[in-house]
Amino acid sequence: MGYTGGRVNVFSLTLDPIVHLMPKGPVGIYVTGGGGYFRQYVNFTQPTAAGGAAFNPFFGFVPTVLPASGSSYSINKPGVDAGVGVEFGHKWGGMFFAEAHYDRIFTGTCHTDYVPVTFGFRR
Repeated sequence: MGYTGGRVNVFSLTLDPIVHLMPKGPVGIYVTGGGGYFRQYVNFTQPTAAGGAAFNPFFGFVPTVLPASGSSYSINKPGVDAGVGVEFGHKWGGMFFAEAHYDRIFTGTCHTDYVPVTFGFRR
């Protein structure tokens, strides 16, 4: 029996130097990579039931079933990332960019991999 839903949130603090492959001109391509600290929070949302006791003034304490939610946990681990990006514009007027990273969190016997894509503007 599996969980019907869930959520994973990741906070990362990394050091990622950028190497510009085309440093001059209105369009640039760059690579980046590095590593750092990752915090992963996992929350499973399958509804379930837990046994307990309820107090009834007439019958006293009686066994009952109470609604409960799934489980959750968090871990703090090191990780690495590598990415590539493209930027448009002029360096003195700001640049629009699009960037994709491959991130890996070393979570013990297995690992967590994901690819975030970022769009933005930098001056």
